[in-house]
Amino acid sequence: MTLPHIPQQQMAHPECRLQAAIFDMDGVITQTASIHAAAWKVTFDEILRQHATPGADVRLFDDHADYYAYVDGKPRIEGVRAFVRARGIALSAAEEEQAAERKDQRFIRIVHERGVKTFPSTVALVGALRAMAVKTAVVTSSRHGRELLQSAGIAALFDASLDGIDLDAQQLAGKPDPDMFLRAAAMLGSTPADSMVVEDAVAGVEAGRRGNFGLVIGVDRGGNAAALQDAGADVVVRDLAELDVASLQAAFQARRGALGWRIEAEGYDPDRERQMESLFTVGNGYMGVRAALDSPPPGSQCDLFIAGVYDRKRADLPYSEIEFFTPSGRADPYSELVPLPFPFRVTVSVDGMFLDFHGDGANGKKLRRVLDLHDGVLHASAVHQAPGSLRTAVRTRRCASLADPHLLLQEVVVAPDDHAHDVALAATLDEPELTTRHPHLRRLARTVEGDLETVRYVTRASRICICLVSRVVRAGNVLRRLVSVFTSRDDDDPAAAALAHSTSLDPGNIDALFAAHSAKWAQFWERADIRIAADTAAEQALRFGSYHLRLPLGADEHVSIGARTLSGRAYEGHVFWDTEIFMLPFYLHTEPLQARKLLLYRYHTLPGARRRARDMGCAGACFAWESTVTGADVTPTKIVLKSSGKEIPIFTGSQQIHVTADIAYAVWRYWETTGDEAFLAGPGADILFDTARFWHSRVSRDSHRCHIRGVVGPDEYHYAVDDNAYTNWMARFNLERAAWLARQSGTHLAEADEWSGVAQSLYIPQPDERGVLEQFDGFFALDEHPLPREERFKAPVSRLYDWQQINRLKILKQADVLMLPLLFPESFSDEAVAANYRYYEPITDHGSSLSPAVHAAIAARIGLRDDAERYWKQSLWLDLSNAMDNSMLGVHPAAMGGAWQALVFGFLGMRFSDAGPQPRPDAQQRLPFGWKGIALNIAYRGRIHAVTVGCGVEQ
Repeated sequence: MTLPHIPQQQMAHPECRLQAAIFDMDGVITQTASIHAAAWKVTFDEILRQHATPGADVRLFDDHADYYAYVDGKPRIEGVRAFVRARGIALSAAEEEQAAERKDQRFIRIVHERGVKTFPSTVALVGALRAMAVKTAVVTSSRHGRELLQSAGIAALFDASLDGIDLDAQQLAGKPDPDMFLRAAAMLGSTPADSMVVEDAVAGVEAGRRGNFGLVIGVDRGGNAAALQDAGADVVVRDLAELDVASLQAAFQARRGALGWRIEAEGYDPDRERQMESLFTVGNGYMGVRAALDSPPPGSQCDLFIAGVYDRKRADLPYSEIEFFTPSGRADPYSELVPLPFPFRVTVSVDGMFLDFHGDGANGKKLRRVLDLHDGVLHASAVHQAPGSLRTAVRTRRCASLADPHLLLQEVVVAPDDHAHDVALAATLDEPELTTRHPHLRRLARTVEGDLETVRYVTRASRICICLVSRVVRAGNVLRRLVSVFTSRDDDDPAAAALAHSTSLDPGNIDALFAAHSAKWAQFWERADIRIAADTAAEQALRFGSYHLRLPLGADEHVSIGARTLSGRAYEGHVFWDTEIFMLPFYLHTEPLQARKLLLYRYHTLPGARRRARDMGCAGACFAWESTVTGADVTPTKIVLKSSGKEIPIFTGSQQIHVTADIAYAVWRYWETTGDEAFLAGPGADILFDTARFWHSRVSRDSHRCHIRGVVGPDEYHYAVDDNAYTNWMARFNLERAAWLARQSGTHLAEADEWSGVAQSLYIPQPDERGVLEQFDGFFALDEHPLPREERFKAPVSRLYDWQQINRLKILKQADVLMLPLLFPESFSDEAVAANYRYYEPITDHGSSLSPAVHAAIAARIGLRDDAERYWKQSLWLDLSNAMDNSMLGVHPAAMGGAWQALVFGFLGMRFSDAGPQPRPDAQQRLPFGWKGIALNIAYRGRIHAVTVGCGVEQ
């Protein structure tokens, strides 16, 4: 099946225009920076001489280097404190205040002597902006700001002004805190996103970036262009004469557009580092690498994962949460995804001192990470401040090549900022703590020959051999590395394959390798991108989800997508119903060939599903609730709470059998969407027939009906229930479609009649007088449990403690009955959907990340826009906000797929006919608040269809 190529469609943003410009004063508008520096020099030189050791040479204040490093742009007390501490001098608060006062007095005296000069280019630009209806403001940390503006005769050029007196009166923090800029934007009636900041100080640029301003301009008055750029300036100029209104508007629009393709993180926080490692994962389907720093700090979970590489469960590794462990005893040699050592490890040192963020991060002054979603490349920059004021910038980029699944690319550039000291760069694949950090592995060998480093491992139980070959070239302060990765799942001799692969590549051509990788990403975005008019943040978050949904898609049809993809250790890399029900629709309509491969994984694991059915005393095939590469069920039977040692039984492995029908449902939807007859007649038929045989043998019969007893539905708080509505409905669908296909193919006709008979007699709950379906037999009789809002949307640790009590309460972990109108929208009227939403929504605590997206889709369908948008944002931002406090163990791709479904099938109400996909006629009125329009591509029946709703976007 090949989709016709359609060129990238031009989906333009609505006009976005710069609305406000906020200028720093000293050094940007007025030529007073040198006056400030001169006043500081006299003041600090006095202090330095007073505190000098008798007879020792005194290193006086440098009115260029020290001024820009310590005091430029800062409130006066902070400037005093920063400089004297750098020189090892301790002043009392009163002495700091006295120094600041003396500086101010000297500054005013010099101003009166010399007068105030302005930069003509800045004054001209301010006038041009005002002529184009752009509001303007001026900010300064100086307490004499208004006086200087009046003296220069330019006060009328600004709609608002803030100076050091305002800073104190309004208790606004000084730069690099963005308070002053944010206050100025508010005074102009503008938002930071619609405003720009113009600064000559590094601290000011940092403030603009931290305030999320739409554009930050750095003015290099003192030879500090690199520092301004490192601080986050979008544009750096030596003088504002280089810019005009048109170029600023273009830069602003480019920045706004680029923001939608970038996920950025500023700073280093050890407590959040594992979350950052998950969010910024790079991958290509064959492997995924968590986004640890190039020199991983202690506690980092700097793992490489290779799809399909599993080993026996280790009891000392967590299960789904950091406090959940499973006891050893599972003998299956393929029960846990294997974390491999970090392949991007690099050390950087200056004069023997390592530049890293270890310990308290004293050597790391700044850290900025940017995930370029469009190109699939992770960029990082850090500025390290070593003793002696040695500033060194380190910039890196890395990716897992989408053009070559066995290839990892890395580049490290070291740029000394104010010194010429020796820089040492070293790259290694060696993991010194292999036994502790990677207990599944035994290292067979490690060799280093010239620019090649080779490491070979074997997994202890599954006996999978893995080889990594690193090829490094060094040119000055630039290091480039190519890492080749092969396993015995790919080649009988993975070491020879990895070596041949490595030697066939040219590290000097790394730019071309990055470009080939990014070109593949561009092809993906042609099919998968969604453009939204007037909501860049939502557009960005959707792209983040699509990026992570693309990462685990590879060429191997014998593997599928785990609950946390290849981004973390949670759920041990196991495959759940998440893949078919929550992720597959995204792939069906963006990457249908990949959707086929995911279903072929289920086909290849049919032998394991058949064994499982036999072990249950049933016929046919029952797919595992949690599976890996063999199809065997690897669901733990209990978990142990680390904090208390208490054991909690897990019933899902033996009772959550709806996964079998979920897979059959996915097979059918794949065929409906693609028209792939060969698949349906081959692997699809085998899956449908064997799963139907399972249900036929699994039901219980009485004199009137067939029942499915002793199950767990999607709501996992209730176990051993009878006639779960969702399970029965899905089983009926499975049986009906298998019978239809058997008759169409003229095979298994006797069985087809039996399957139809069970489907017709299977108990399906009917709506009560309120129009509500009972979730399972006896649910309505359970005890009431009022659910405070603060108990919602949390990982269900407390629920697990009280599992026996929860089983008796009317409370849900996630959508159960409400799954049915999502999967079978034509089978329910809006009135029926609304009745069930009103009943079940208030008693659902959303302890699963799968739940909010379903509620968003259902609420959108019935016109509850507030509910729909609230739940949709929870799902859309789940990992970016770390809403469930567990993203450290990997991202949640099912929530991402669910958010996509909620948008496409909920808000847009997308339905399909022979003409292709069609949104609801009133879809524009159902869009989230503030949206003007949306444009996306939908693959259906061998074609890519362009869909546009609303205005502001063009196809």
